[in-house]
Amino acid sequence: MNHSTHAQPEPSHDEIALHAFLLWEKEGRQTGREMTYWLQAEAQLRQTQQQQIETAAKVIRQWPPAPSVAKSAVITPAKAKVAKAAASRDVAVKSAPVAKATRRTTASASPRKAMARH
Repeated sequence: MNHSTHAQPEPSHDEIALHAFLLWEKEGRQTGREMTYWLQAEAQLRQTQQQQIETAAKVIRQWPPAPSVAKSAVITPAKAKVAKAAASRDVAVKSAPVAKATRRTTASASPRKAMARH
């Protein structure tokens, strides 16, 4: 489909008037140049609109974007949640105190039993 056949929106009267007024003020409010400012404003607005159209057309031509990374490398919210949970478990396991397995001797088992044996 050829996009150049579509009618481009023209700048509105108010847009041109405001832009012409700003040009007039910028150039020191010179009198007798109303038509010059009007035509200059109209041309600048058309050029700006044309640049916006061209930029949008470039974006549209590039759609859909090419995949930049492998699908498996993309981190979805679900994958992030699982990874965070796994990381917190690893930290908890690594930082938990390790109880040494000790064998109770008869002397340290119970003070009453130890006294009863003597």
